[in-house]
Amino acid sequence: MNAREKEFLMKKYRDLRVQYEEHNKAFNTNPSIARIEPFRIADGLYYVGDRKVCIHLIDAGEGLILIDSGYLGATHLLIDSIFRAGFDPKNVRWILHTHGHSDHFGASDEFRSMYGTRLAISRVDAEMIRQKPHYAHVNGNSFPFAKIPEFDYEIEDGEIFEYGNARIRCVLTPGHTQGVLSLFFPVTDCGVRHMAGLFGGAGVKAITLPYICYNEDPEDCPQQMLQSIERIWDEKVTVHLGNHPYNNYTIEKRERQLREGGNPFVDPDSWHSFLSRLQGQVKNVMADNETIKAEMKAFLNESPK
Repeated sequence: MNAREKEFLMKKYRDLRVQYEEHNKAFNTNPSIARIEPFRIADGLYYVGDRKVCIHLIDAGEGLILIDSGYLGATHLLIDSIFRAGFDPKNVRWILHTHGHSDHFGASDEFRSMYGTRLAISRVDAEMIRQKPHYAHVNGNSFPFAKIPEFDYEIEDGEIFEYGNARIRCVLTPGHTQGVLSLFFPVTDCGVRHMAGLFGGAGVKAITLPYICYNEDPEDCPQQMLQSIERIWDEKVTVHLGNHPYNNYTIEKRERQLREGGNPFVDPDSWHSFLSRLQGQVKNVMADNETIKAEMKAFLNESPK
């Protein structure tokens, strides 16, 4: 990518960031508007996130594990939700991060300093953040004290992360970032064993050309995401967890549960329905990226050199 192409794409990226910040303005001003009451998903597995980003709590017997820690500036919501779920946040021993974006490690540094919580992330994303701190998207963040936490442990592809009675299989599924981890672990509900699964980074905005340019990612990020979907397609997931609530319709399922009872989170069709939907979104981005390339070519041919 030459300098003029990068200039064109970076302008598009800045425009997208303005739109993103405007979209998040109400939340950034008052994160409590996104608060929801925490709830049980399965035995020892709870939702303690909000309407913007998913955070899951695992009771591992010896202590608690969080999967991600939400947005910068919303730590108070997470602490409140952990208490309301019946736990003490000082017992959070680990935060396991799906990837290295700031909306998934927002409370991590504070948990590390307040409670001694240890932080884990994929080796790939840890290395990417060390080399390119802007990759974590803290630059220009609306939260004035945004910073990247120090990670205590770096996870390899295929590793079983073990703590207490929890065994979480971590699978590298690049695309959204180069080091996205998808997570799989057994749970029980009403005495029945299930496999819980979470695709660690499903946002397709990150695989558009402007974001690829900003992140200095390879141009084949969309193809990587399609390959990642194929890699985990055959996982026998019957409790599908979201990375953001729209992935698995977290909010809608919880509302249905409150209205009708039962456990809509036990759903053997949700995993493949989500992955199929995501495949379509990725293919749409690939088509949009080709349109952006054509626009860029036309602009560069028309503009003075």
